[in-house]
Amino acid sequence: MFSKFASAITTALIIAGSASAAPASDNQVIQERDSAPGLNIQLCFSDGFGNCISVPARGTGSCIDLVGGLSGLNNEVSGAKIPLGIFCTFYDNFSCLTSATPESDGDSVTLQGGNYPSFASLPDDYGVNVDFDNRVSSFRCSPLICQPYLKLLTAA
Repeated sequence: MFSKFASAITTALIIAGSASAAPASDNQVIQERDSAPGLNIQLCFSDGFGNCISVPARGTGSCIDLVGGLSGLNNEVSGAKIPLGIFCTFYDNFSCLTSATPESDGDSVTLQGGNYPSFASLPDDYGVNVDFDNRVSSFRCSPLICQPYLKLLTAA
């Protein structure tokens, strides 16, 4: 009698375990990956990490415009926290565009993973310090491992 009871319990546990181990739909998996802590950056309204908002960075190099639900950040970003292992380029134009003469304009800055309490003095993509405070309109982030390859492609 006891062995039949134990067998029934074991069977029920196996069935319950397999039901909960069923694979999630593709949409659920994608949403979980997109919301992973390593793919979010903190964009801050005030110097010194004041009033920060977590923003999905995707990590795919896709451009993210500060429009729609992010429009409150447009031209209001004063600092950022970027997870280690990724780098982000911030642009003062939408669509991650730079001007025709980026050397003289300072319209983008690229930052590696780290904490940037103030955008008031950041090196632009040409090593010149620029005041990027309240200038960000779009950004893109990618895994850090891709950066050397991107530099090789843009140098050609």
